[in-house]
Amino acid sequence: MDKGQLNSEVFLDLAKAFDTVDHEILLSKLQIYGVDSMSLNWFKSYLFDRKQKCNVNGLVSSERSLLCGVPQRSILGPLLFPVYINDLPSCLQHSTAR
Repeated sequence: MDKGQLNSEVFLDLAKAFDTVDHEILLSKLQIYGVDSMSLNWFKSYLFDRKQKCNVNGLVSSERSLLCGVPQRSILGPLLFPVYINDLPSCLQHSTAR
């Protein structure tokens, strides 16, 4: 700050972050990172056309399609999310202060 440089802080609310992953964006980032087409097709089948129900005290909801997000309690969820946000620092680096 003494040298006239701008300092800033960024606070991110990552609550429900795994639920908001856009499948198309994630697949394009996997492709950018060099994932081959066979593996990309596997990831696509893993992510798309997923459905869920909710069970509360034995009362089961109707089935709903999931349009975004990575599967909860999966091995891959915690591995795919960092791929999804990995370019965030470079996005922030090229942004301007308001």
